[in-house]
Amino acid sequence: MMSTQADVTTPQFQLIWGHLRNLIDFEKVVVPGSIRLVGTICGEFPVDAYTPIFLEIAKEHRREDLSGRFNCPGSTAGQVLYDNYWHPIRTIPLPLFNDEPDLTIQELREGYSQLLKEWHNSRIPENLPCAAVSLKFHGNYCEEREAQKITVLLIYPNCTARLLYLDFFEGALEDCISPEWYLSVSMLKSIYTAIEEFREIPANQFDLQHTWSSIFIKPNFLGDILIRGKRIETSLRKWGFEWKYGSYYDLSLDLRNLLDELQDFFTK
Repeated sequence: MMSTQADVTTPQFQLIWGHLRNLIDFEKVVVPGSIRLVGTICGEFPVDAYTPIFLEIAKEHRREDLSGRFNCPGSTAGQVLYDNYWHPIRTIPLPLFNDEPDLTIQELREGYSQLLKEWHNSRIPENLPCAAVSLKFHGNYCEEREAQKITVLLIYPNCTARLLYLDFFEGALEDCISPEWYLSVSMLKSIYTAIEEFREIPANQFDLQHTWSSIFIKPNFLGDILIRGKRIETSLRKWGFEWKYGSYYDLSLDLRNLLDELQDFFTK
């Protein structure tokens, strides 16, 4: 059945997401193979922040949040602006897979490949990506202020994909500016074009001090190819696991191998 996450942020979201949950019973989605899709969760960027920033198809494919600039004791103007601007109907779901622990890595891959072949013949919603990869860079950008740059690659079984970009900046403490962030969303494009663009992201990052980087992936079992990263189990924004890197070289090698493998699933 569908996942029932309790960490939603607004009553409106609970109402709308509840209606969406009733559209499909995943126990009745019969797909041959050893990997089973058991539900969905509301997609979020794996950002270190007090409140979630959702994966969403923003209006005009761009959005920014500066509501913290208006927050001060006795004022709710900033939060009102944020709540009115965001709408849950644009939120992108992420898949939940049943990664059975008694299966070998090869069996998991074979089951996932079979799932992709049968995806179109099932009752799985068309807006649900079959894979998601998030690439995150974290460091200081000015006077020990933190910045996070995150890109999420969403892949659909019809060989299309979409890229979502989030730039998150910590504000200056002395003038009480809260973090601000900027979101942009690409149009749907071919999986091959999106993967090639995603592959070039590490080389095009701006300079940060004390930088470290991370990869997140769904389904999690595909992360076994990330042999150079430090694997950490995390509940951060529902991604499950994080692979951390201190070396640009190690990150680039693992990312290349991961993207090559993902592309192979759609060319076999």
